This record gives sequence, C-alpha cells and structure tokens, in this order.
Amino acid sequence: MTVIGPRSTSPGWRRRNVAAPAALPRIGMVPTGPSWYPATVRYPQSWITIALVLALSSAGCRLPGQQGPVPQSVAECRRLSREGAAALERGQQQTAENLLAQAVTASATDAEARRRYAESLWLRGAQQEAIKQIEEAGRLTPDDASLWARLAEMYLAAGQSQSAWQSAHRAIELDPKLPAAWAIRGGILRAAGQPRDALSDYLRALNYAPKDRALLGEVAQLYRQLDRPTAALQTLQTLAETYSPGEEPALVLDQLGTAYVAASRYDDAVQTLSAAVARGEPTADMYCHLGDAELLAGHAVEATAAARRALALQPQHQPTRQLLDRITVAQQPHGTVTR
Repeated sequence: MTVIGPRSTSPGWRRRNVAAPAALPRIGMVPTGPSWYPATVRYPQSWITIALVLALSSAGCRLPGQQGPVPQSVAECRRLSREGAAALERGQQQTAENLLAQAVTASATDAEARRRYAESLWLRGAQQEAIKQIEEAGRLTPDDASLWARLAEMYLAAGQSQSAWQSAHRAIELDPKLPAAWAIRGGILRAAGQPRDALSDYLRALNYAPKDRALLGEVAQLYRQLDRPTAALQTLQTLAETYSPGEEPALVLDQLGTAYVAASRYDDAVQTLSAAVARGEPTADMYCHLGDAELLAGHAVEATAAARRALALQPQHQPTRQLLDRITVAQQPHGTVTR
C-alpha cells in the first residue's frame, strides 16, 4: 500500500492503488490552458487561485471539534495567519511566507495553516516544499476532497503524474461533485495525450460549475483539437456570455472570432475580431486573425490593412507574411482565396 507524505495510521490518508492512464505525461508536460486565455483564469491557474482564495478567506487556524477558549499557541497561529494573508493580498510574498511559516510553527497540527503556507511557497516556486506542506495538511484532514484536488494539481505541475492521478481519484471518491477534482483529472488525461477522455472529465467538471471561465476555455480548446468546430464555437459563445456586454476581454473575443472562421461564418468573424482589436492592446496575432477573416469574407483591401497593422507591431510575424502572400494570390485575375 502506497502512502503519500508522512506515514499515518489514519486509513483516510492512505492512497489506493488506482489504475492510471496507460500513457501518463512526462515531466514538463503540464497543461496550462489555452495561451489566449487571461492569466487570471487559465487552467490550472484558476483552481490555484480558488484554493488560495479559500485559504485566505478562512477565519484562521482552528482545531477540529474544539469549542470555547483556545490555547495561546492557536491564538498566536490565528494572528500570524491573518497577517500573512493580508501580506499576500498586498503582494508582499516574502513577508507573507515568513508569517505563515511562523503560524505553522505555532500550531503544527493545524491543517489550514499548513495549506496557507503551502500556497505561499507555491507562489514563490518552491514546489516540493509546498507539496510537503499539503501532504501534511492531508494527513491531518484526510477527508478534505478539495485538498486532495489541490495536491493533484501540485503533483501534476511538478511532473509527478502518477501521484497526481491517485490524488485526483481520491478527491473524486470523497466528493464526486467537486469541479476541481474532475478538472485536474481531465488535465492529467490531456497531458497524457488522451483528449477524448480528458474532454469527458472536463465536461463533468463543467456540469458542476457551468459558468467557470477556465473550464469553458479548456473544453473549447479540446473541441477544436478533436475537430469539432461547432461545439467549440458554442462553448466559446457561452464563455463570452459570462461577461457583461462590452466587457469581454480582447483575448476571449479573438478566440471566439477564430472559432467563427473555423465554422465558416466569416462575417461574424470579422465583426468579432474587429471588436477584439479595438479593445485593449491588440497583438500581431489578433490583427492577423482579423486579416484572415477579412480575406475569407472577400475583403482583400481590409485584409491588407489588418496585415500591415500586424507587421507594424511585429515585422517578422510569419503568419502575417503568409497572409499577405494569400492576399496577393486572391487579387490576381481568377485568384481564389484559400485557408
């Protein structure tokens, strides 16, 4: 029987030997979500953010089942934990880490203090140290499904795919309706090169969190990978609808526009991609996508203008240079537009 972290007599912390996918990801094969998606919600970052917010929103260190006055060490832990949380919110990562380390020292048996400390370590990039803290938190609270899901995220990011699979499975056993558990298992399968199975797990996660933007982005990308452009478009439309009209991020509109192109809805693509480049700071890729849509819609002049804007931002942008070649061909007598 394999045990994660420190040995314990608690059966809940013992990991069952659950069969993992035939091909698990190598170190470094970590799904980080679509490159177009805002950093604050990219997968698995969204679940990382959720875990950190949950940790920081907790009332502080606690002893399960204890009522009434708490020992001085626990009170000190609570104070240090609150101060550490406040420091993290101010962006003072090192100060936060120091305070949270002191909180763990003050109350070594407090799982929440260790979880917070783990998140501060993770933000610094100290992956193995963070994992050790989460493992110990799990030994203290073996039936916390969200902790197992978070541990699976950390394992996968650290390249420990077998441990990630076992932890994700345990999280699902404890709470079959936990979106983070299904999402991280989907991430493991995706990294292992099993997109169809990954999509199934992501859809399970989406069933329990239908408006989660990171999940919607992941599902859309998998649909496109599986050559299902209509399903990808519908998913991205749902993603865009999670924002108020006029507040959709440029990167979301850009991906929605390219989905319209994939579905051969070129006029809709031009309208959406025009809105994308008009919002925020457009990139060469965005202008290139707009130029491609304009050309496919039969607007060679507008396509050329978009291509020039792309090259103004990035003179050696190869996709745009290829677009200009296609524009040249299309403008020749009997020229045809090809994708």
